[in-house]
Amino acid sequence: MKKLCIAVDLAGCPNRCRHCWLGHFKNGKLGIEEFKQVAEIFTSWKKENDCSELAFFSWWREPDFSDNYKRLWELEQELSSPNCAERFELLSVWRASFDLEYARWAAKLKPKVCQITFFGAEQKTDWGFGRKGAFANNLAAVENLLKVGIAPRFQIFLTKGCFGNRSLDLDKLLKLIYSRELHKRCEAIGQKFEVFISGMAPEGAAYDIEDYRIEESDIKLIPQSLIDISREGTKLLGEPEYILHKRLLANNSPPNLITNPPCLYITCNYDVYPNYASPGKAWLLGNLKTDGIEFVMNNFINENTVAMQTNKTMPISRLAQQYGMAESKKMYGDDSLVARYLYQHLNQ
Repeated sequence: MKKLCIAVDLAGCPNRCRHCWLGHFKNGKLGIEEFKQVAEIFTSWKKENDCSELAFFSWWREPDFSDNYKRLWELEQELSSPNCAERFELLSVWRASFDLEYARWAAKLKPKVCQITFFGAEQKTDWGFGRKGAFANNLAAVENLLKVGIAPRFQIFLTKGCFGNRSLDLDKLLKLIYSRELHKRCEAIGQKFEVFISGMAPEGAAYDIEDYRIEESDIKLIPQSLIDISREGTKLLGEPEYILHKRLLANNSPPNLITNPPCLYITCNYDVYPNYASPGKAWLLGNLKTDGIEFVMNNFINENTVAMQTNKTMPISRLAQQYGMAESKKMYGDDSLVARYLYQHLNQ
């Protein structure tokens, strides 16, 4: 493989988001020395195997959740192959809400955009994050990020809860966007304010709230003014299952979930998972401490786990036949519906 990413869950996450496809792993307290040890193990393996580059990450849930985030970013660059350490449109919104110094530090990195998640107005967003104060943190982070030249990008996950009382929650979000003049203020810092609406990946923690998934009839309840400013309109919401199900019944290819470059997730207990799907027992490659790197990488490269074998061999049509709901009007993208079928199969 040309490049392999290794993400270690050093500190965990401040949230217990109901939509999290990664599930709710416990928060650990791994430190710099443990991070270096993991890097050394993979670097030694790289030297003896056909792998050109390694990229190390000190998180795979909330970025920069650890107080020594600056040092960890330096370490990621030091431990990774040249130019392989990366930052994305993901920052610690929790930290950015109260730490202006963090926002100033993040503004020195690229990109100059931070994704901020909403599930509606305050009550729904706090519910979605699994903690009180999440909505207030979001708004405080917006202000701090704009002060330092970072544009907030709103990601709105739609659930049945958004449409109580005639979609008042979405109206409130619209009012917030315009009352805070987010389009204008982002333009003033040379950025573009973006918002998009989406459903949830039906695996991990999100599988437990499938009853809240929006249906075909809910689309008309979304304020048109929100659709008009959304980057993808309603495209990311997909189609109703009864339509997709027919199509998937005719698809005899396996799911073949992959990521490019491939990435491994390492928990605070040193269990290792590929990032193809929600980390679960069927995907477990082994434990870095007790099983060793050769055992873990042999399982990964040769796709020895139950989940990886299923991913490569079981026809989607068979999964659709077994787990599909032909009358369901719930909204999915093709990939997310296949992910649900695969998750159901592996966790039955």
